[in-house]
Amino acid sequence: MINAKNLTKRFGKVDALKGLNLHVKKGSIQGLIGPNGAGKSTTIKILSTLVIANSGDVTINDIPLKRGVSVRSMIGVVPETPRLHENKSARSELRFHAKLYGMSQKEAKSRISDLLYAVQLEDAADRPIRGYSTGMKKRVALALALLHEPEILLLDEPMSGLDPVIRKQFKEIILDLKEMGKTILVSDHDLYTVEELCDSVTIIQDGKTVVEDTIESLRHETGSIAIELRVSDDSTMDGLESKLTSLDCVTDVSQKRGWVIVKVRDSKTDIPVVIHTASNHTDILEAKQTKITLEDIFLKFAGGHHG
Repeated sequence: MINAKNLTKRFGKVDALKGLNLHVKKGSIQGLIGPNGAGKSTTIKILSTLVIANSGDVTINDIPLKRGVSVRSMIGVVPETPRLHENKSARSELRFHAKLYGMSQKEAKSRISDLLYAVQLEDAADRPIRGYSTGMKKRVALALALLHEPEILLLDEPMSGLDPVIRKQFKEIILDLKEMGKTILVSDHDLYTVEELCDSVTIIQDGKTVVEDTIESLRHETGSIAIELRVSDDSTMDGLESKLTSLDCVTDVSQKRGWVIVKVRDSKTDIPVVIHTASNHTDILEAKQTKITLEDIFLKFAGGHHG
């Protein structure tokens, strides 16, 4: 659905993108994550036709991005900071944009009514936007992005500034849009949110793609399971770490606040080996199993400079 190859973008003397590649499958939600300055917002702006790349190719549904209007009609964008007419109401803002899209009054009225319901703004639809909360403004921006019924949504930091309740509602709306067949690219610093929403991720750093795959595949590559061990004698931890590192089934060993954290690929076969080896080396007070998170994946591939 979205294919970007070797994208480069320079702002003055700064190379924002240095050959970035991106592939987003139709009907999926994909996360775009990376440290501050990695090129996430620049990528979103290029895909949304707001910024022109210096080089590289982008196709949207097999149509070159350079085709302009025909591509823009397929895309809806929710920017990190929506630019809205603060004195208008949500309904009048939507009416204004419906006119720009050439909708008839009847078509616009029906579409706007449906959208206000979908983004849960019916009760506030006729109040001035200047009195809206950040979450409400984000929902107006989402309704505007959906007004022309695009196939693709580009969401730049959609959860920033939202309280937990509104964040949950926004996630549900995005997941509903996926069920409707929309293709969605989400750039967000909140890795927990990305993990909840997305089927796959593209991790970028220094303007380049580091890795791109499904979260499950990356979880398996990172080490699908972590087992955490608390020992009776802290002086044995370094020796235990060395012993466990030598096991073929172990992908990583680290220490954190009195715990030895061991990552393995298979919980059924590998964890019993780890427990047996550890028990032969020292007394184990407690053991607990945790799933590899997107943060673990991010730290593995992006070097831990998460901002």
